[in-house]
Amino acid sequence: MRVFALSFAVLIAWAKVWAYPTSTNLAPSSEMMGNGELRLEISTVSYGGLFRSGTERYAYSQFGWRNVEWGFDIYRYPDDSGNYKTRLAFNLKAKLLEEKRQRPSLVIGVLDVGKGLTASPYAVFGKTWGRSTWHLGLGRFCGNERWWIAVDYPLDSQILLVLDRISGRDGYYSLGVYWSLTENLELGVALGIPNRGGNDRQIILNFAWTR
Repeated sequence: MRVFALSFAVLIAWAKVWAYPTSTNLAPSSEMMGNGELRLEISTVSYGGLFRSGTERYAYSQFGWRNVEWGFDIYRYPDDSGNYKTRLAFNLKAKLLEEKRQRPSLVIGVLDVGKGLTASPYAVFGKTWGRSTWHLGLGRFCGNERWWIAVDYPLDSQILLVLDRISGRDGYYSLGVYWSLTENLELGVALGIPNRGGNDRQIILNFAWTR
């Protein structure tokens, strides 16, 4: 998800029934939004249990134009004292290479551009095998270099399964399932398991509208 610097969440989609995905459960993907497509999302990230104290809340907007997409986001999350902070952020993503038979696609981008945030640049390669799409990314998040790998696989025309993992002792691996409720509405839930046993599990809920 594009708020990796604060937590890990986001929705992904597939085919005509789905909106064009821009992220896996945890991090940016190699996919791009369609030309002239608009996407609005609301997402929550809970730790240790659903909607417990300290739940993070996010609102995203994203717009695609040719081989570029950009958006403005609102982050609301608790500090160490339990007081909620609100941050505004800008993100940008561009496709440099289209996928071909002998090579993967390549996108580059930046997240978390805004006051009180640290900009996070990244690059992601993508390759389709059969019905599955694989993503391999590299970036700098939370002040550290990270790599991530992900795969998304459609179980049918309305249900998508997403698996991914991000490196680092504070990173996660996750399983997400996403439903196309209508042609424009999507609902997703994902469970994040920490790479290190002492960290809390994440429950990610996401609701998106695309046109």
